[in-house]
Amino acid sequence: MKADLDNIDYFAEERSVDAVISRTSPEADERLAKVWAALAKHLHPFAKEIDLQQAEWDAGIDFLTRTGQICDENRQEFILLSDVLGLFMLTDAINNRELVGATESTVMGPFHVKGAPELPMGSNISLEGKGGKLSL
Repeated sequence: MKADLDNIDYFAEERSVDAVISRTSPEADERLAKVWAALAKHLHPFAKEIDLQQAEWDAGIDFLTRTGQICDENRQEFILLSDVLGLFMLTDAINNRELVGATESTVMGPFHVKGAPELPMGSNISLEGKGGKLSL
């Protein structure tokens, strides 16, 4: 995945992605290098598209720092952030692509079905006779 940038010795906006990818160690895990490269290929155009301002980036770093500071062995706030961004559900969907007639592999979190019946605590929520699909 290493880009051929041996002649480039400085960072420039127009080739920021290549600059990042070129610094990937040749000993890096191949899959990790692929993920890192894809992240740079999507993140840099995002920053350019919105003309990311320094104060906005500083606020983002502060948010992520504070999120990390309240994590511990019993509390993981980054998984909640991935829920809010929909990334947890997307990753789950990618890794558990639905089989015909199968139910979802996990609860839908903030992507719940509107109008779902409210049931008292301890109720049976199986959808017996409905083919594993919620049909409201």
